[in-house]
Amino acid sequence: MQLILKVTQSRKMHSDELLDILGNSTRREIIRLVSQKPRCLSELSRETGVEKMALSRHLDYMTRANILTVEEERNRRGRPRKYYEIADTITLRVSISPTEFSTRLSRRSSRSGASELAGGLAKHALRIRDPVSRLSALSEIAQELIREREYHEECLERVEDLLEEVRALKSQTMSELDLYGSEEPLLLRLTSSQSGER
Repeated sequence: MQLILKVTQSRKMHSDELLDILGNSTRREIIRLVSQKPRCLSELSRETGVEKMALSRHLDYMTRANILTVEEERNRRGRPRKYYEIADTITLRVSISPTEFSTRLSRRSSRSGASELAGGLAKHALRIRDPVSRLSALSEIAQELIREREYHEECLERVEDLLEEVRALKSQTMSELDLYGSEEPLLLRLTSSQSGER
């Protein structure tokens, strides 16, 4: 059995820590709500039915874990209002079987088409006159691209692992068949062409 959960983060996190966060129904509800749109404390309190002080503790914990980010909206009157939102996407894959229990995290920027977006931003950054501001913008874009590369490297590694497993199972299955020497290459050709394998 495999259970796949998608939430967000922007730093290295252990699966135990994430499972602990997801093990709380209030935190899961917070994630569900802020994944729809950024929300402030009073909105979250109203929608979850949880008292503001208790909710603040959950939000602080999830912000320290970098699952949530906070942006302040300043008003002319009164204190600035904090809005909580999701930053980066991670996938937590939990595998449960009679012989195995394992977890695997992979991370990806929540912005769609991150590499295309970064290319556009780089062109925009070149138009920034102040060299310090331009350098800062380019550094942020570089970090975004590094995260995107890490995500694709993890995906490629997983695909290679799965391909090795499938090839080993295919070899094992072939050895179970009682074939003459001339029949084996023909069967391999037929099954490979049907599955599209090269």
